Amino acid sequence: MPTIKRIVAATDLSPYGGVALAAAVEQARAFKAELHALHVIVPQVYQQEMPEMMMPPMEDVTEDRLEAARRRLQDWQQGIPASLGVQTHAIESVRNADGAICEFADSMGADLIVIGSHGHTGLMHLLLGSTAEQVVRHAKCPVLVVKPRVPIT
Repeated sequence: MPTIKRIVAATDLSPYGGVALAAAVEQARAFKAELHALHVIVPQVYQQEMPEMMMPPMEDVTEDRLEAARRRLQDWQQGIPASLGVQTHAIESVRNADGAICEFADSMGADLIVIGSHGHTGLMHLLLGSTAEQVVRHAKCPVLVVKPRVPIT
């Protein structure tokens, strides 16, 4: 069994991402590993048909999203009981999600990536793609894909 010292928990901050974060906390507790929660903000793309007066500056939108992510990740960190002994770090990034997750995990020498799956199939999978699938394909370390036991609505 490989030694797991650093875990990256990739989250989109959705309920599915929350399930993955909870699983990552359990893994970190069991292995006494550092846990790095990573939220990637994919840059917004404006439709060219939208009038300029309706669009806030791209930097404002991105900064607002970053600030919201920071607050949610802080809340998540504060919700982990100290008695679990899990050392957590919260990181946010602005770029392509699957590339950012794999590169971050590689740069910090992660031993495991934990990521949630929405479980889309068929047309929804084709339209939305699967970040988890791309991470599994490109990661240099093992990836634990977590699905909720019951559908989240």
